[in-house]
Amino acid sequence: MTPRYGCLFTSLLVLLCVGAACSSSKTADEPGGAGSTPASRSVSMNKADYPVFPNADAGADPSVPAEMGGRGFKGEGWETNTNFDLIGDPRAVKGGTLRDHMISFPGTLRMAGPEWNSEDNYVINALVYETLLTLHPSTLQYIPALATHWKIDPDKLTYRFRIDPNARYSDGTPVTSEDFIATWKFLTDKSLQDLYFYAQFTKLEMPVAESKYIVRMKAKQLGWENFLIAANGLRPFPARLLQKIDGAAYLRDYNFKLIPGTGPYILNESDIEKGRSITLRRRKDYWAEKYRANIGQYNIDEFKRVVVRDENLAIEMLKKGELDYYYVVGNPQVWAERFNTDTVQRGLLAKRAVFNNYPASLAYIGFNMRRKPFDDLRVRKAFALLFNREQIIQKLFYNLYRPIYSYYPATIYENPNNPKVAYDPREAFKLLAEAGWKDRDAQGRLTKNGQPLQVELLYARQVFEPWLTVYQEDLRKVGITLNLRLVTFETAFKLEMQRQFEYAVGAWGVGSVFPNPRPEYHSETADIENTNNITGIKDKRVDELIERYDVTFDTNERAELLKKLDGILASQYIYTLRWYDPAQRVVFWNKFGMPEGSFSRVGDYSGTLAPGIPQLWWVDPEKSQKVAQAMRDSSIRLEAPPVDDRYWQERFGQAQKELDAQPSNP
Repeated sequence: MTPRYGCLFTSLLVLLCVGAACSSSKTADEPGGAGSTPASRSVSMNKADYPVFPNADAGADPSVPAEMGGRGFKGEGWETNTNFDLIGDPRAVKGGTLRDHMISFPGTLRMAGPEWNSEDNYVINALVYETLLTLHPSTLQYIPALATHWKIDPDKLTYRFRIDPNARYSDGTPVTSEDFIATWKFLTDKSLQDLYFYAQFTKLEMPVAESKYIVRMKAKQLGWENFLIAANGLRPFPARLLQKIDGAAYLRDYNFKLIPGTGPYILNESDIEKGRSITLRRRKDYWAEKYRANIGQYNIDEFKRVVVRDENLAIEMLKKGELDYYYVVGNPQVWAERFNTDTVQRGLLAKRAVFNNYPASLAYIGFNMRRKPFDDLRVRKAFALLFNREQIIQKLFYNLYRPIYSYYPATIYENPNNPKVAYDPREAFKLLAEAGWKDRDAQGRLTKNGQPLQVELLYARQVFEPWLTVYQEDLRKVGITLNLRLVTFETAFKLEMQRQFEYAVGAWGVGSVFPNPRPEYHSETADIENTNNITGIKDKRVDELIERYDVTFDTNERAELLKKLDGILASQYIYTLRWYDPAQRVVFWNKFGMPEGSFSRVGDYSGTLAPGIPQLWWVDPEKSQKVAQAMRDSSIRLEAPPVDDRYWQERFGQAQKELDAQPSNP
C-alpha cells in the first residue's frame, strides 16, 4: 500500500461545477448508476428533499444566546453553503459487512506522533474523525461539517466558525470551542514529536472561544493555506480527555487505542486484534446521519480489515469469498490475467476500472542523498537512465501504465520542459565515468577508489519483484550491483522515516486536494527524522519558490510557481520516477450497490481523500441473494457491470492536465 505521509500533496486542478450538470432530479424508477437498487425502492434523488441541517439546533445548550451561536442562530453576516449536491446515493441500504485486507498491521493506531501517518491510519482517520468544514468532492467548494457557518475577516488572517450544536462525539459529549483549543495545544506539544502537525498548526495562534459554539482562529502571517488548515485540517478531540494527557503520555498510552471522534464510525479496543485485524463499526447514534452531506454515505455496518501479507493469498481469499474486494495496484498482470476465471465470466466477481479525476500518485524510487554515492547528481541521473520504464510498461504492465516525467504528474502543474528520461545506458555510463566510477574489478563491477558500486534497494511488496529484477539485471550489465531487500511495510516505513536506507521504492499518496510541497522538499525538513523529506534535498531555489508559493493567493501564480519548482526537482533527480495508472482498478463480489461513477469525483478506493468504497458502497440485498444462488448453482450467470467507468471524466474532462480552472479559495 501507499504511504499517506502527514502532509501529502495532491496534483489536481478541477473545474468548478456549473449549471445543471451538478444536480439530478431522477427517481429510483429511472435508470441509475451501475449500483442502483431495485426500482421498487423508490426514493427521491432531488437534493432539495434532504435538508442541510435537519432538526437545526435541537441539541443546543439553552443557556447560549442566538447571537453567540446558540439556538436560533441566523448566520447573518456569515458564510455557509446550502446549495451543494448529494454525495452519496439515497437508494443505499444500511447494513452488512465489508471485508478488505492490509499488507501489514500498522505500527501504531495513534492519530498523531511518530509513524502515525500510514495509509491504514488515514482510512481510520477519515471514518472516525471530522473537521469544521469539508470539501465537496465534485466542486471542491467548502460545505458544512462540524461547523454550520464561517466568517473570514477582511485581513484574511482571522477566521470564525460556528460549531453545530448538534455535533457529538461517539461517547455522547457535545463538541464545543474548548475542544479546538485543547486539540491545538495537544498537536503543537513538542513532546508529541510530530513535526508536521507542529509546523502546520503553529501557523495559527491558539484558538479563542468566543462562546461555547463560536471559535476564533487567527493566522500569524498571510498565507493562502491558513484557512484550509483551520477549516479542514484540525480534527478535534474532547478537551476533557486532553486535559489529562500531554504528548508524551499520548505516545505512551494510546499506541493501540483511539480518542473518541465525531465521525460515523468507531474503533473499539475490543475490535483491534494486534497483528491480525481491525474492525470499524458504524455508529447507530451518529449525530449527522440525516444531514444532506451524509445521505447515502456510511452504509456498511462493519468494515473489517485483515492482515494478509501475501498478495497472492489475498487474491485467493477474494476468489473464495473471504474478502469482498481487491484493489489492484503495482501489478497489472493480476488485472490482465489472474481474474480470467469462471467466477468473473459468470458475473459473480466483477472488475471495475474507475477513471475519475483522482490525482495521480507520485511513484518513485527515492535516493537518500545524505549518503554516497547518491550525493552525486551524476550518479542519480545515471540510475534514472538505466531504468527501462518503456520496456517494463510494455512487457510487464500490458501498456496500462504511463511513465511519470513530473513531480506533479498529469496535471497543469507539470513543467513541459522537464527531461523526458528514457533508457540510455551509453549516457549513463558516461555520467558514471565522470563521477569517478570508471574502473572495473575482476568481476567486471564498476569501482571507484577500489570500491565496487553496489546499492541496497528497499521495498515492501513482493509484487514489485518482476520489474525490480529487470532493473537489477540492467544495472548488472553496466557493472552495478543492486541488492534487493524485501521487508515488511512497517519496517520500510520506519527505515525511511529514520533515514536508514540507500534507495527505496515508494509513492506519495494524496492527503489533501491542494498541493503543499513544503514537507517533501523544503530544507527545514531535510535533517529531521519523521518528515516527508526522505531524500534530504536542500536547495535555496526550491526553498524560495516554496516560500513564495505559501504566501501567493492568486491561483494562477501558484500554478506557475509549481511549474518552476517541478522543473528544478526534475533536474535534481532526487527520485527515479516510475509510472502511474490512469485508472483505479478493483475486483469485487457483484453484491454491492454504488452511485454513478463508483467513487466520488476525486475519491480514491479507500476513501481517504474523498468518498470511495467505505463511504459510498452498500450491500445490495437483491444482488447478494443472486450471488448466493449462483455460488450454489454453476449454471447461473449474472449480469456483469461494465469494466470501465468513465462517468466523471465524461462529465468533467478526460485528463487531469486538461483541467484549466481552480476552485475559488478564501
